[in-house]
Amino acid sequence: MGLLTKEKQGEIALAILKGKLKKEKRLPDVQEIKRNIGNVSKETGFSKEELTEFILILLKEMTGELISEVEKIGETGKSK
Repeated sequence: MGLLTKEKQGEIALAILKGKLKKEKRLPDVQEIKRNIGNVSKETGFSKEELTEFILILLKEMTGELISEVEKIGETGKSK
């Protein structure tokens, strides 16, 4: 035990979260995001500002990946 740095733990947690979102095949709406930010803030002590920034980064990455996949469909006529 003790082999993982905090940075590596964060990378793993982010990969798990992104995988979960991809499997759900939908992005949450604004009300769901606001509710989740409030709940997670209360549960963890992270500020709403920190959580909002994290969610924005995550959503930008996820939508960027989605856009890239759609562009590939247009170029090749098929998806992955």
